[in-house]
Amino acid sequence: MPVVRKRSAGVPTIAEREEVSRGIHADVSIRQIAASLGRPPSTVSREVARHGGLNRYRTALADASAWDRAKRPKSCCLAVNAKLRWLVASVLS
Repeated sequence: MPVVRKRSAGVPTIAEREEVSRGIHADVSIRQIAASLGRPPSTVSREVARHGGLNRYRTALADASAWDRAKRPKSCCLAVNAKLRWLVASVLS
């Protein structure tokens, strides 16, 4: 039976993402949002940047996107990138 997926403790929860979204739409600074969540400002800033920026951040889309990116197993970089595969092969030979 496959292991049940769970979120890492370091990533924002859906509730935290909702607070980020509400803060953005209320013109609250990233630092103030981070302080209210008890998170470092860099974490909130990266979260917002990763999911569309201040103008396009949406809670549901951010959460779904993060959940999809966290899927395992991931494809090997050499398997999906022919240029990188060629470069590595040329250096190793």
